[in-house]
Amino acid sequence: MKKVVLMLLFVVVTLSMFATVSSAASKAPKLFLNGLELQSASAPRIEKSTTFIPIRTVAEGMGFDVTWDKAAKKAVIHNGDSLIELVVGSKSAQVNGSKVGLATPARIVGNGSASTTMVPLRFVSENMGLQVYYDAPAKSVYLFQPTVEEPTNPGSDGGNGTEPGGTLPGEGNPPPDNGNTTPGGGNTNPGGGSNGNTGNGGNTGGNTGTGTVPPDAQALITSIDYDGIGTTNIAYEGIASVGEPQILTNPDRLVLDIPAAAFKETFSPGFTATTAKMGELVTEGPLLTKVRYSYYSDKPSTVRIVWDLQGAAQYTVTKTEGLIQLSITNALEQIPPNPTTPSGDKIFKVVIDAGHGQQDPGTSGATGKTEKSFNLAIALKVNELLKKEPRIQPILTRSDDTFVTLDERAAMANRLNADLFLSIHANALKGSSASGTETYYNRSDSKTFADIIHKHLLGATDLPDRKVKTAGFVVIKKTKMPAVLTESGFLTNAKDEAVLFNETKQNEIAQALVNGIKEYLNL
Repeated sequence: MKKVVLMLLFVVVTLSMFATVSSAASKAPKLFLNGLELQSASAPRIEKSTTFIPIRTVAEGMGFDVTWDKAAKKAVIHNGDSLIELVVGSKSAQVNGSKVGLATPARIVGNGSASTTMVPLRFVSENMGLQVYYDAPAKSVYLFQPTVEEPTNPGSDGGNGTEPGGTLPGEGNPPPDNGNTTPGGGNTNPGGGSNGNTGNGGNTGGNTGTGTVPPDAQALITSIDYDGIGTTNIAYEGIASVGEPQILTNPDRLVLDIPAAAFKETFSPGFTATTAKMGELVTEGPLLTKVRYSYYSDKPSTVRIVWDLQGAAQYTVTKTEGLIQLSITNALEQIPPNPTTPSGDKIFKVVIDAGHGQQDPGTSGATGKTEKSFNLAIALKVNELLKKEPRIQPILTRSDDTFVTLDERAAMANRLNADLFLSIHANALKGSSASGTETYYNRSDSKTFADIIHKHLLGATDLPDRKVKTAGFVVIKKTKMPAVLTESGFLTNAKDEAVLFNETKQNEIAQALVNGIKEYLNL
């Protein structure tokens, strides 16, 4: 009888253990970085005493870049200071040029666009400087980047004093006695701060999607967009303060921090990692590979934007109410000097382009005045002044309220083999009090012309200087001669509108443009 009872007890215990193991296996561990849960198409998993985690999710959360070589099945992870190369199926990896062994090789989980490269947790913690804590009861893996600087207010980071170190889940070691305690996050300065990479800072703010705004956020970033040529527009609400971007090398990048700032709940274009409030704009051009942004820190609240450059570059930053613009130009491009006035009686052909027209009014002013009427008024005045110059032949793309397509404007200048092209416009930014004068060019052969025109125009408008910038406007992109486009002021600003529609000021603006043309041509 005893044997029967013992046998039944053994069966019950065995089945109970199997059920427990099956239940545990069915629940994938949660993954946290600096206190924030990371979202990934593939959750962490424990297989044969080894914990695998999605490398891209963790690396990008730390501010590293991850590139994937599909043919070689190789992941390259770097942040300017560290370089890690992992090949799927290989029991070794390259870390900063040195060969490092892996007890278990990296593997791919899933298929197609849903596939994810999974890497042993121990390799990540040892080679990316992470501390690991495993909360066994909650089946949660906590990764922490070591604090770079001593906190100014220790103990205020939401932690409970438990040192994040612990044991790796699935490594055969028991969890610590206080394994049911979840360590707090805190600002651990991810991305190394000094290398300019974006990170999530261990934050729980930045607008968590619940509509909560961090109490110290004075500015909310509403959108970030890139014009495809060189200018990034950062729109915001509230009060934003920015300094000079950091210029970093190996690889080349620019880093701009906006302190006391967070993302608005309706931020566009959104995030690639919603919990950590991170995202990027992938670009295709000679200057940039991508623009990255993140809620970098919550002590204080900081939004960080990083421009990954193709090479050395120059930049200008313009800030007005509601808008920050950073424009990038290639530092290696040779800027042509002013042309030397040729001997003889050469007549310079200058095309004056009054933007918009007829059914295309352009923007409208605070009092309903239209941009097309301002543009035409200035163009006609410039035309009359240039007629008095014996070495200049002015040509108008339109002399009345007619419509000319953008392509035809550029084609007209090209057919005439014009020497210069000047497009006249006024600006607008609805819902903002933005003010000021700015000038655009597209190619390096137009920069000197743009600088000279802007200098004279700024003196005439006496409005805030919004600098010289690059843009891909058709009329300055498709023309073959030095070409610029002016935005004298904002019609959506009552003060700017009053200046632009003042007869005396219009005469001064027209004369300033003529003076700029003559200076550029050395006349």
